[in-house]
Amino acid sequence: MYSTHTIKRFAATLTIGFLLAIGLAAAAQGGNAKPAGMSSQEWKALVARSDAMNRYYQLGAYSPQARASNERRAQATNRYYRLGRYAVVRRSNGFIWKDAGVGAGATFGAIVLAGGIVVALRRRSTDRPSFPTTA
Repeated sequence: MYSTHTIKRFAATLTIGFLLAIGLAAAAQGGNAKPAGMSSQEWKALVARSDAMNRYYQLGAYSPQARASNERRAQATNRYYRLGRYAVVRRSNGFIWKDAGVGAGATFGAIVLAGGIVVALRRRSTDRPSFPTTA
């Protein structure tokens, strides 16, 4: 089997790997941070101004191609998941016999299982039989 030293070395390696992964993931997300020397209010103003210019000049997410692409993606998603105008509405007749059959089968199976457990426990008695004494 494994020695204590091997297990500890494996645990230490695993811990270092997790810590490196967390550190690198945090560094990778730093791309959206505000530039050094800029206050939070200045950064928010710059982002708002950039967004307004993109909207005015129809750049990035506001371009006609991007809007058409988003619309096509939304329609495809609605069609796939049957949402919106693609929704299928069926009238129910009230009682669903298929579900009732599944429930009846499950109930019957539970009764058979419980009966089997009772029979198995009754046959496996721990009491020893008593023998009549002859006197």
